[in-house]
Amino acid sequence: MAAKTPSLVQDASHWLSDSWQRSTLAGLHQTQDPEHYKLDNASLQQKQANHSMLIGLVESQALPLFHQVMAHSQSRLILSDSEGYVLKHWGLAKYSDKLANIALDEGVNWLEDHKGTNAIGTALKAKQLVSVIGDQHFFAKHRFMSCTASPIFSPSGELIATLDITSEQQVHSQQTLLLISSLAQLIETALLCQLPYSHYRIDLAAQPHLFGSLWQGIAVADSKGKLLGFNPMAQHLLQHMKVGDDLAEHIGDSWKQDRHSQHQMLHLKTQSLKDRAPSVTVNKLGLKFKDPQLEQAWIQANKVLSRQIPLLICGETGVGKEHFVKQLHSQSDRHDKPLVAINCAAIPHDLVEAELFGYQAGAYTGANRHGFMGKIRQADQGFLFLDEIGDMPMAVQTRLLRVLQEREVVPIGANQAIAVDIQLVAASHADLQAKVASGEFRQDLYYRLSGLQVNLPPLRDRQDKARIIDKLHVKYCTDKQVMCGELLELLLGYAWPGNLRELDNLMQVACLMSEGLPMLTLQSMPVQLQTQLVSERQSSSMMTNSNHDASIHTDALLPQAKSLFSPPFSAGKSLAQQIDVEVMAALSGCSGNVSQCAKHLGISRNTLYRKLRKLGMR
Repeated sequence: MAAKTPSLVQDASHWLSDSWQRSTLAGLHQTQDPEHYKLDNASLQQKQANHSMLIGLVESQALPLFHQVMAHSQSRLILSDSEGYVLKHWGLAKYSDKLANIALDEGVNWLEDHKGTNAIGTALKAKQLVSVIGDQHFFAKHRFMSCTASPIFSPSGELIATLDITSEQQVHSQQTLLLISSLAQLIETALLCQLPYSHYRIDLAAQPHLFGSLWQGIAVADSKGKLLGFNPMAQHLLQHMKVGDDLAEHIGDSWKQDRHSQHQMLHLKTQSLKDRAPSVTVNKLGLKFKDPQLEQAWIQANKVLSRQIPLLICGETGVGKEHFVKQLHSQSDRHDKPLVAINCAAIPHDLVEAELFGYQAGAYTGANRHGFMGKIRQADQGFLFLDEIGDMPMAVQTRLLRVLQEREVVPIGANQAIAVDIQLVAASHADLQAKVASGEFRQDLYYRLSGLQVNLPPLRDRQDKARIIDKLHVKYCTDKQVMCGELLELLLGYAWPGNLRELDNLMQVACLMSEGLPMLTLQSMPVQLQTQLVSERQSSSMMTNSNHDASIHTDALLPQAKSLFSPPFSAGKSLAQQIDVEVMAALSGCSGNVSQCAKHLGISRNTLYRKLRKLGMR
């Protein structure tokens, strides 16, 4: 793969003039209507199926950040394949008349041969990031819009797609170039980390502050340290590197042991892609979640933390907000500095101010005679985690806002401000916008806290529930115990109001109660939960589920699905969820034997393996 260093400063004179010349030589005329080539439905569906993994990566890796930045810009995110056909688009729900008339729909071809100079076709031809603004488009009919596109390369260096942002009313700036570059890099990184036999991911940077930026190198190696692939910046930083090399040849022998190390003038971060805790897999940023929503939250959070932007984490009680913050801290450049946490709901309101800002000796009656530094100053150079910030008193909110604006704190009873350097992370299970509307939370503080807001999904909505249940069962059972398929089905259908905390506590108790038994069954559950699980199933069976908008084709997955899922269905579950449950139950009934399970279900082993991977079980 040829090395190429990121450069967002465009010199359009060369590639733009070349593109116009190619358009002219193709026999196109500026004032005429562009040619319109579009795939039929069958051909489009086949292309989308062939690129399903790529589409999925765009949706999980790139789309959340696109929505975050371009939500109000009347823009679309467009993915095309290497032949210039639009595979999928997201964002703007409905095109204006102008955009509708130029055919930016799925299946339409945007190569230069048909559409002249445009971001998608020109990025494919030039194999570089391009931004085509207004009159730079070859066809006059295209000159009302701004388009910025980046090619996407496979780990082997093959050009496989382009990612484009198209806007009608917004003139693209350097920020749009940076955004589309970041989105393309997220996808290329995800492709790199999914290489077969990948075990280690090593981040490389000339300076520590470049981790998480476009100037970060990434290399992936197998369990023995043999290089499987790397991005162009890694090759630029470690010249003469090639696939198959031993990493030690380039960065020494200590890279496995040290999470953060330095080799000459090169800074390194090493993480195993195989060390798995329940529901997560370690990767370069620390974690690769098996649930797409969590993966999105993780990637976005690390992006802003590398820029010291405040982070607001929202989610129900028990979804793991504190654990999420601890993992963020451990993978950040501040990992060797303090993580100071304070639960704003657990401290009496009249003491929150003193706890946060500290106080001088003798500042008030009952105060420590030596004074107190305060949580904010304790977190200097590190992380300050304010949990349940929605319960913070209004007076304290005002003082906190000043700390965030001025980057300094004045202890109670003191006259002199003290400078602080903190990475602020706040969390809340409450709706802070509703609190702002009711006057319980300062609007200016809310906007200051939510430089980026991420939402951690409740357990009931997570796509890796089966894997979490299995991992916790393995963690707490003392013998080689299996779980009853009926129990797994009940647990997957349970609403989990206490989320991960409730599940963790339950599995500890259940494994203790079933100690010495070969199978974990419903009878091992606490009596109250047994009753609730059975009651929910009975009430569910009385309702008919009309949701047939399954995310998979049942005929392709389960030829016997009609007999397996005849009404009545379980209420609240889509057909896809019903199939997930049946697959897990069948696998459990076959003692984990994939061949037997596939035969029982009447499907191929490859089909079953694909399904299990989606469920996070393989």
